[in-house]
Amino acid sequence: MALVSAALFMEILDATVITTALPAMARSFGTSPVALDIGVSAYLLTVGVFVPVSGWVAERLGARRVFAFAIALFTLASVLCGSAGDPTSFVALRVVQGLGGSLMVPVGRLVVMQLAPRERLVQTLAALVWPALIAPIIGPPLGGLVTQWFGWRWIFWFNLPLGAIALAACWWLIPDVRGQARRFDRIGFALSSVGLFALQLGLERAPRHADALAALLTGGGLVLVALTLRHLLRAAHPLIDLAAWHVPGFRAAVRGGSVMRLAVNGGPFLLPLMMQEGFGFSAFHAGLFVLTVFVGDMAMKAFVPRIIHGFGHRQVLVVNGFLCAASLALMALITPGLPLWLAAMILVSHGLVRSLEFTAISTLAFGDIDRTALGDANTLFNTLTLLAGAAAITLAAAAVHLAPLAGADRLFAGPGAAYRMAFVLLALFALLGQIDPIRMAPGTGDGHRR
Repeated sequence: MALVSAALFMEILDATVITTALPAMARSFGTSPVALDIGVSAYLLTVGVFVPVSGWVAERLGARRVFAFAIALFTLASVLCGSAGDPTSFVALRVVQGLGGSLMVPVGRLVVMQLAPRERLVQTLAALVWPALIAPIIGPPLGGLVTQWFGWRWIFWFNLPLGAIALAACWWLIPDVRGQARRFDRIGFALSSVGLFALQLGLERAPRHADALAALLTGGGLVLVALTLRHLLRAAHPLIDLAAWHVPGFRAAVRGGSVMRLAVNGGPFLLPLMMQEGFGFSAFHAGLFVLTVFVGDMAMKAFVPRIIHGFGHRQVLVVNGFLCAASLALMALITPGLPLWLAAMILVSHGLVRSLEFTAISTLAFGDIDRTALGDANTLFNTLTLLAGAAAITLAAAAVHLAPLAGADRLFAGPGAAYRMAFVLLALFALLGQIDPIRMAPGTGDGHRR
């Protein structure tokens, strides 16, 4: 579990760690930071496109072999990214790095979930959730510090010793778990890869360029994803078996949980923008505010298993979901004049409920899934989680644009009114995610308690 958690942390961290290093990278390549932004997008798009096939690859070749290959590919690509001499080769190597990450994330999670006893599922998934909570928050400030102290290339070179240790540990610790080999679903892969690529590209473009191309990519991607689902339901040997959707806990975690992820993941995106563009704070001070959310995430980590074991998923998600919405709304009260201790309390509280919410959603998804069906359920869950992460940025940006129409200037006097109103809109959107938990039957997802 420690090995897989560390590998997931390394993979997710590399998705965002270069954002603050882009100006320095651009200077060394003789180009602009905007031109290098595709290095972030290429990585995320590659991960999203190849995650759906990860389950089939693990079943065919064995989890140990695939996980070791993914670590080796990711590490080698990292070293080469740090040695790149021009933007074109850098972006190409980020695609290769993303391919390694797309296999590393779901295969590692699958192995741990298959081996974990049912009664320890909550503790297991709580450990696997923390990389997704922490890495996106500490990635940008960490990238800035490494760039300032050592140079941007060390962002990637530091992965070499970590990857070497992980690769050695993989052959020692990871069992050669295999599933029943299925024929490769070429049509399903073609539809899902093109659809997910277009949809993610459209969602990634929309916050910066709300134009016809963004709408076309997003709309076309949605159509292709719908066709993918139609094919998967009818195919004799689908790329992903959708049987998990019929399990109430999994369905609630994917449907209502995705709505909640859209709202809550918008917070770390909006907060530094509000601090810098709305209040005029420096990037360093804005980063400190974001790290305060990380304090709440870490503080809650030790208590999550006890809370879920004690109260059950339905009660936790119903109560904590409203607390998530409330904490988002309270972030609209943060202003330059608000006492620092009160702002810190709001952000730490948001981190606490954020950590509990995402862990409870993940454990609910797999609490009632049969162990033999974990592979397809894990692949489907990871794919939809990636989409929700991309859509969260688009939703947060849309909330800022809609804020004036929602009366931001009337409700919030002073600087940052649009961003503060955007937090309120995200809080209202989060309430939609409460429909599924409220309608769930008591005991849903609590297989670990029975």
